[in-house]
Amino acid sequence: MRGLVRGFVLASLVLLACASDAAACPMCKMALETDDPQPKAYMFSILFMLGMIGSMFGGVATLLVWLTRQERLALEAAGYQHIFENGATEAARDGVGLAKSVATHSAIQ
Repeated sequence: MRGLVRGFVLASLVLLACASDAAACPMCKMALETDDPQPKAYMFSILFMLGMIGSMFGGVATLLVWLTRQERLALEAAGYQHIFENGATEAARDGVGLAKSVATHSAIQ
């Protein structure tokens, strides 16, 4: 998880460093060079809308991660740990291939 956060922060910093190169189309650039406040208002409204999309996406992603963790804790507390330990998990833990694990499991039954 830390590696993912570090990668996101690094990518954000690279994008911010390159933002001046792709600041605006020529017409927007010319409009921003004037003293008219309207182009700046458009710019801030676009930034606000993009920020809302990012914050909504981040909020929903955070909610889903939190719900998943809470559900897992509730299932473990209720004694349903066996749901998380299936044949593939046992095979990976033992270092055995999945096909061999399935063959062994079906031979036992």
